Amino acid sequence: MNPTEHPVRDPGSRALVRVLGVLLLASGVLLSSNPARAQARSEEEKAAKVLYDKGRAKFEEDDWAGAEELFAKAILIFPNPYARLYWAVSLANLGRCVEAHREFALVGIEKLPKKDREKASFLTGVVIAKCGTSPSAAATGDVKAQPAKPGATPAPATAAATPAPAAGSTIPAPAPSTAEPARTPPAPSAPAPAAVVPPTAPAAAPSPPTRYRPGSRSGPLTVALDGTGDYAKLEDALVDARSGAVIRLSGGLHRLSRPLDLSLPVKLQGDGRNTTVIVGDGEGYVMRFLGKGTFELHDLAVEHQGVRWSRVVIVEQGTVDFRGIKVSGGVRDQAGKRGGEGLLLQGDVDGMVTASEFTGNQLHGIKLAGKARPSIEGCTCRANGKVGIAWFDDAGGVARGNTCSSNGQYGLAVVDKAAPRLIGNVCADNRRGGLFLESGKTSGVSDNRCDLFRGKR
Repeated sequence: MNPTEHPVRDPGSRALVRVLGVLLLASGVLLSSNPARAQARSEEEKAAKVLYDKGRAKFEEDDWAGAEELFAKAILIFPNPYARLYWAVSLANLGRCVEAHREFALVGIEKLPKKDREKASFLTGVVIAKCGTSPSAAATGDVKAQPAKPGATPAPATAAATPAPAAGSTIPAPAPSTAEPARTPPAPSAPAPAAVVPPTAPAAAPSPPTRYRPGSRSGPLTVALDGTGDYAKLEDALVDARSGAVIRLSGGLHRLSRPLDLSLPVKLQGDGRNTTVIVGDGEGYVMRFLGKGTFELHDLAVEHQGVRWSRVVIVEQGTVDFRGIKVSGGVRDQAGKRGGEGLLLQGDVDGMVTASEFTGNQLHGIKLAGKARPSIEGCTCRANGKVGIAWFDDAGGVARGNTCSSNGQYGLAVVDKAAPRLIGNVCADNRRGGLFLESGKTSGVSDNRCDLFRGKR
């Protein structure tokens, strides 16, 4: 292999890489050997494991760009802390120090099993050695990569690799990482129709998502398509917005150039969900919130267009305040078993979704997973491919006064250990039935006008 193919290629670096491979070999095995995980592994996990293994092979060849692309794709399909660790080291070897430290922060070393923390700490040292700074400094954007060895040239760019941004610019972020639960409601006697969103744009190579660092303006900032506001594009406004900023969007179609990642709490305020529409056609999702604090969407629509698989809005942590919004166009990749949700709330998410509409998504209108526990009140979920509102894992919260109609399977579905309170909801014209309860338990369920379908008794 030509030594000039990599920005960092010296004997010490090669030895460090070999040590890294040995130290984390056992951790890599955890992806396939843990019986509890193997039992619950979905097809998405298996696909992610294949990409992870290919990434490891590239990593051992010192092909940092190839490894970075494969680890990023693995996390896109299913989250795994070990894939993210290797991804971060690959980014560091490419000189993309801000992103490398940011990915380590997302891993949460303190949450790893005790036996793996020492290895993760070692990898943190690798990144610091390459980038010459600490994770806290990198988070502020005050990081500069070490210069390459004389005569070395950067590796060729790939579809998933983007250059490191300057201060105040956007930062590429990992794509969504949500696996489909292994269990689904029982199969129907006849095929359930899926809500199909007709393609409106030709397929092209997907653009990497965009993550924004805090800016200096708190607003309110105005985005007007005719140029009469502070900005003509939402993406430009987000570059300058600080935590807690209010961004007002005029009526019209606000098209995104790529999937949107938000790590700071902001409020996006439209002129009405039938007037202000945020549109994306990228792969994975239209927008995703990764930060802490409150993410607010008021009086606007978020829509995915085109044929690429996608969820529409994803929230992975924090508090939601969604009012008067419309979410549509989630596209399901049937072969890959991913995407198709309108709103996906996963992880530690709370807050409120009120008076909103979720329609025309090929999987579920709203899906709650992990420990999501928001209140969903006065919403309409109709014409979605499977379920209007579905709870998985340990999700909870309350659903009150919602109307779920004309969905491909059920109006409401509660599976796994999920235990939401369901009060005063209405289900009509759903293909299989109104309310599916996998456990058969009806505690917390009252005053609903939904035909009950019990799974287990």
